[in-house]
Amino acid sequence: MPRQVDQLPSDATTLARKVATLERQMTELRAARRMGSASVGRLRIYSDDGQTLLAELGPTGDLGGGLTTYGNLGGGEEIPVVASLTSGELNFQPAESQVADVPARVSYGTIPESSSELQFSSGSIRETDWAAVLDLSSAAGGRASVLLSGYRELDGAGESGPCDLEVPGVLSAASWAIGTVTITPSAPNTPTSQVVSGLDVEGTTFFAFAAPQTAAPGSNVTGVGTTAVTTGGLTVWVTRTNTTATVINWMVIGV
Repeated sequence: MPRQVDQLPSDATTLARKVATLERQMTELRAARRMGSASVGRLRIYSDDGQTLLAELGPTGDLGGGLTTYGNLGGGEEIPVVASLTSGELNFQPAESQVADVPARVSYGTIPESSSELQFSSGSIRETDWAAVLDLSSAAGGRASVLLSGYRELDGAGESGPCDLEVPGVLSAASWAIGTVTITPSAPNTPTSQVVSGLDVEGTTFFAFAAPQTAAPGSNVTGVGTTAVTTGGLTVWVTRTNTTATVINWMVIGV
């Protein structure tokens, strides 16, 4: 009858290889048993102890689904859970067909030791529609920047343009317009006006302010004013005791 020692591999290398294979098979067997006890359609990820649940991938009770991570379960010990993604894109597409031709997107990219960029895109219903794009970028040794713009692709070519920014109670750069206009009075002590056009101030209610560039307010320049203030422009007025050309600073604010 062969002895047990005769059934062992003849050399240590073969023995170590067989032990490693056995350990791998045991690990796979434990994982298979753990999956067998999981809910149908659900993948669970455990920590090294095989007991602490770290994450689940599968349907949820509200008919939704996705990846859920857990950071503090069991005996109250904090378990750090970090989901790391390398540079790349995450795309979001409605489940219904033909709802959005261009999916929403989150992308991240870097140029080593140079810059990094995180970009969010709303996507669009049709390929010809504009998508809102928020671009967060930083450069080594420089300042960070935030850019909100519109984007679409027509005939395979990318096109960028302005994007509406609606934040209640906050004025944006598009809510302001400033400039100067030179008015030569038609006669002394006679109000004379100049129309300013071509503006595109955002808002529904508009206010205008005007001030003359003069060292003699109240004596030579007796008054300035504004009328007909709209998103597209305004009318600026000046009255003075002579007919000297006068530069007027104006500002329009839309709210």
